[in-house]
Amino acid sequence: MKKTTRKAMKVKAEVKRPKATIKAPKGIRAEGSRRTAEGKFTKIVFNKIGGMECPRFAAMTWAERDIALAKPENAAVRDRYEAHMASVGAK
Repeated sequence: MKKTTRKAMKVKAEVKRPKATIKAPKGIRAEGSRRTAEGKFTKIVFNKIGGMECPRFAAMTWAERDIALAKPENAAVRDRYEAHMASVGAK
């Protein structure tokens, strides 16, 4: 039985190792970045739209958001929402 040295085993292991491929990041921040790039809503976008007038805007359901946007006192929030929708090209 042939003895191999540690150095020889290391060289052999390097040869068999497959090359690393570039993978898309799968973290929370990366997912948020992808959604923002695609024009989808994120918590940050909802917080910007809600602003000081409606701090719970991100936590609301869509039905609650529709009710909040329909109120006349939330005209500033509605304007920011419509500006965002126009900027992402929504119909």
